[in-house]
Amino acid sequence: MKSKLIYTLVAVMLLGACSEDILDVKNENSYDGNTFFTNATTATEASTAMYSPLLFQGMFEREFYFIFDLLGYDAFKNFPLQGSLLEIAAYTHNPNTGEMNYFFNSCYKMIFRTNFVINMCENWQTTNDADAALKTRIEGEAKFLKSLGYFWLVTCFGDVPLRKTLEDHYVLQMERTPKAEIWADIEANLSDAITKLPLAQDYSASDYGRATRGAAVALLGKAYLYQGKYAEAITELSKLTSAPYDYDLAGSLDDIFIHDQKTKETIFAVMHGEWQGWGVGNAYGMFGGQESWGNKMTHTGRAMEYGFNDWWNVLLSPTLVDAFTYQNESGTPYTDPRAKFTFYDNLGTKGGDTQYCDECPGGIESYAAAVGTAGPIFSWRKYELYELRHNYGQPDSYINSQVIRFADVLLMLAESYIETNQVSSALPLINRVRRRSGAFEYTSLGSQDNARTILRRERRLELAGEQARFFDLVRWGVLVQTINAEKQIVETTQPVKDYHVLLPIPQSERDANPLLNAQVKNNWN
Repeated sequence: MKSKLIYTLVAVMLLGACSEDILDVKNENSYDGNTFFTNATTATEASTAMYSPLLFQGMFEREFYFIFDLLGYDAFKNFPLQGSLLEIAAYTHNPNTGEMNYFFNSCYKMIFRTNFVINMCENWQTTNDADAALKTRIEGEAKFLKSLGYFWLVTCFGDVPLRKTLEDHYVLQMERTPKAEIWADIEANLSDAITKLPLAQDYSASDYGRATRGAAVALLGKAYLYQGKYAEAITELSKLTSAPYDYDLAGSLDDIFIHDQKTKETIFAVMHGEWQGWGVGNAYGMFGGQESWGNKMTHTGRAMEYGFNDWWNVLLSPTLVDAFTYQNESGTPYTDPRAKFTFYDNLGTKGGDTQYCDECPGGIESYAAAVGTAGPIFSWRKYELYELRHNYGQPDSYINSQVIRFADVLLMLAESYIETNQVSSALPLINRVRRRSGAFEYTSLGSQDNARTILRRERRLELAGEQARFFDLVRWGVLVQTINAEKQIVETTQPVKDYHVLLPIPQSERDANPLLNAQVKNNWN
């Protein structure tokens, strides 16, 4: 009975993929238990299907960036923002908030697919060296993606059910697993993935976007950092700064976040492709199209949602804008040049870009004229295409969503050095990131406390709008006081409570799993 159930689930898995380059999936109706996962073609298709939940609801086509940019106060609600996104912006979200329910469920959908593929790999009897190598690689990809799903779950929800094998998915009611066990499982799976995955440079161009050995090393180092295992984090993250890894910073932030070049800075990203027209897929597939419409388009709605000439649902939070101005080593006010790569600035007083359409056929345009307001207003430039086009008209951004990039690795490594009081080792890493954008280089980071302050500001500026800050503030133990202080300045509210360091367990999960529901405290987590 279970084997029949497994093969009926094949069709559900093969609905799409994360990369426009690896999207060619066979008609799922032609598969059965005798033909599926018996050769390189079907095995590759199954591995591709593991990535598609990264485009499901709650993920990178739409909800993921709203949830964590709003909670981290990188993004600030603009007047078009509506529905439950306003709850997230106001920290009044609850167990029925749809975006967080989608996120929770999509993590588990990805985990299910990885467990399915791991199970099929174990039963695949390969007959040649090429297939054996492919099988090994696919197992590595599955263990990386499984670890990524559990990384998000354990950091956002704490104790959650740990489904290690395909058989575990038949157990519909399951108690929560302690965080320590989940972290141990993440570490074990990533350690194994590292032995199985190729280097980025060893993949073919058509496989760009798949998990690599470097991605597994980076996520393992990040997992150690989040647990406060700084020595272990240094061991892993430092590997990525030398051979055989060839990661490097892109020449400009625009190379990553506007021109979407395939630079050596990307370690793992969610692949997006430009909308190809109604004959191929729905431009609005981000509203559940991957799951319910059979939509195979891979574009993201972020540019449309955030863009000032389109839906304009959010702005930059004023406190993020202000963070780009700080004192240099001489105590003089200094505006960080990364401001110009991050936001548009209608008054030109905060260092942001004052014009757009630098590369549009019609020529350069004034941002101030576009927004038409006398007061200061700061709109997102990062992850936007307004240097290339006047507006979008419909969601079709192809800019890949960065999950881990090399600048993040350098800053995580610097943080690990600082937390082990090796401050001098952090200095060149921080300066390397600053140098790329033309920021002044520090001659010293000073004391451990001062170095920590500098490092945390670096992460906010370099990773603005990349859904990093909420996670950072939570793991540093400063979410409540930091966001409340900032919201008090801007909105005269202090809405963040101690329980907000975790997201609420979705009501739908609680209803379906009484064992878990019995462990939920205070109707929250």
